Amino acid sequence: MTASTETSQNTAATIPGGGAGPRSGLHGHGRGPQGPGRGLRALAVAAAVLAGLAAAVVALDLGGAVDVDALPGLTAPDPAVTWAAGLLKYAYDLAMLAAVGCMVAAACFLPGRQGDRARLTAQSWRWLRVGAAASALWAVVALVRLPVEAANLNAVPLDRIGTQDVWFYVSEFEQGRALALAALLALAAAVLALRAFTIPGAVGAAALAVAATFPPVFTGHSASNGNHQIAVDGLLIHVVAAAFWAGGLFALFIARKDPAVAARRYSRTALFAYAAVGGSGLIVFCANVALTDLWTTPYGRIALAKLAVLAAGGLLGWAHRRRALPAVAAGDRRAFTRLAAAELALMAIAFGLAASLSVTPPPAEELADPNTAVLGFPTPGPLSVASVALDWYPSILFCTAAIALVGAYVAGVVRLRRRGDAWPWYRTALWIAGWVALVVTTSSGLGKYGMVLFSAHMVQHMALNMLVPILLVLAAPVTLALRALRPDRAGGPREWLLAAVHSRWSRFVSKPLVALFIYLTSLYLMYFTGMFEWALRSHFGHLFMTAHFLAAGSLFFWVIIGPDPKPRPLSYPAKVLLYFVSIVFHAIFGLTLMLSTTLIAGDWYTQIAMPWAGDLLADQRAGGGIAWAFGEIPSLIIIGVLIAQWTRSEDREGRRLDRMAERATASGRPEDDPHEVYNAYLASLDQERR
Repeated sequence: MTASTETSQNTAATIPGGGAGPRSGLHGHGRGPQGPGRGLRALAVAAAVLAGLAAAVVALDLGGAVDVDALPGLTAPDPAVTWAAGLLKYAYDLAMLAAVGCMVAAACFLPGRQGDRARLTAQSWRWLRVGAAASALWAVVALVRLPVEAANLNAVPLDRIGTQDVWFYVSEFEQGRALALAALLALAAAVLALRAFTIPGAVGAAALAVAATFPPVFTGHSASNGNHQIAVDGLLIHVVAAAFWAGGLFALFIARKDPAVAARRYSRTALFAYAAVGGSGLIVFCANVALTDLWTTPYGRIALAKLAVLAAGGLLGWAHRRRALPAVAAGDRRAFTRLAAAELALMAIAFGLAASLSVTPPPAEELADPNTAVLGFPTPGPLSVASVALDWYPSILFCTAAIALVGAYVAGVVRLRRRGDAWPWYRTALWIAGWVALVVTTSSGLGKYGMVLFSAHMVQHMALNMLVPILLVLAAPVTLALRALRPDRAGGPREWLLAAVHSRWSRFVSKPLVALFIYLTSLYLMYFTGMFEWALRSHFGHLFMTAHFLAAGSLFFWVIIGPDPKPRPLSYPAKVLLYFVSIVFHAIFGLTLMLSTTLIAGDWYTQIAMPWAGDLLADQRAGGGIAWAFGEIPSLIIIGVLIAQWTRSEDREGRRLDRMAERATASGRPEDDPHEVYNAYLASLDQERR
């Protein structure tokens, strides 16, 4: 993976968007007194990979994953296939972290080239090419895993798996589809990375690489236990944060020059990534393993060993921040290289242990309630105010997002006030209220009943699609970020945010009719096709549905009442008309549900069979009534906000015209007075009528 980093300095000067010396934003060379050469760093990477491989082998052997016994009436899995599955998972994880880390580094760690900030520097270009090679390897390993996983699933030797068996595994099993999709996304990321010479291109490749990490998460051990929603949410955070933490350090380690600027940018977020890795790892651990199984099961012991290794990696990361980063800034790479090599070795060991966990059976879980395996939680009791308020089942992803974004918003407000700038208190209150409403909607008892009752789900939908977006949009988070973030001439978060607001994509989706189309079609497509039942049966579908409702509502209300800057301002009469059109279609949707005689997602509601649910069609009609009536309070809020904004706009325009009139009087130029110009226009119209 380091071969593509060995481009000569002369060649780097000719790379499109490349450059050498000061242009790259790095200091010094990785040779001589500055630190070990590329060859020694390659040896350190190889040693880390071998350490992780040894950990995987030991864990597979001592954990008993390859000691398989035949169950009565079933064939025993082939130990060679089990070994291959675990070791290929290790190779898959290493290629993944190298691809994600290098592509994210190319997109974010260094500013663009001087004179053209959108062009990649020489070092970013090299990172992107290493990422492309790693992503291609990632796709290959994913494809190689398909026949191995098919053989492991069917408990047959690998030589008995043919092309037809692989196709059957991909077409009929979620695990096969997930691996195939990951391979496709990783390959797309590699192709885009090879063709990219700009920061936006690197961002696109990094986004595809991050997306490729998701599919297998929804089909592993965490997706099959009794707490699978909590476990999968935690694992999603764990995998992405680990790829950034480990992959980012790998990218810094293989850089040809001392990564002073890159190391500073990486260190700002590495602490948060490590906290996310540790916190999400504990969540997944507790969701998969009971405390009584920590020392008594191989799965629990391997998981404990992994947590211990991650803790040691955190200590080395702290040492990096305290000792190595100042040395890097001073031009001395040796301290950074020594600590980074040890930290990479620990990370590789952690990934080796994680690979062994993927083929080690978790402790058997006895589910007395058959609905637990389907819902992710036991069958809830009859609907009541107390059960909604007290019977919580947290959505880890949305709770984490709420905590992080509220913290970031408050930090921005504190920064403004420390420098003497004001920020309206009610905007902070709106932001906090919006995220509290989101957490209550997704994680309280309402989240549980939304899975088993259509009427409860419709309350969720309306809150996510209308109430929460209105609160968040009125809090003006983009305006706060633009005021609180410090400008960076080299290009930083503030500049990235401005570029996103004024991007082509933003200009397209903020077109009034486009925003209205996205907002309304989500209603009809979700419920009048098979998408709603898919969202109920699939955790990925459920997350997608929730995020889409929130995003579509936020986009629409940003266009209508958002105080944040937007690339396409809209007049107030057009805003009022657009909103009334949305009200009409909402009413039609609600009335359609109220008059419907066909049960939506009937197979799902019949399967889970809530004994207290009563008439399911009547509940669906009640949901239609909720959809029809829920918009009344948000409508009053929207109309009130539009009137207030329109009035303030007219007042500002009046004051502007008065200032122009005063300047015209003071300068003795009445023709510059807008009032006089308007009076002359009215007089000309009167003369024409005569």
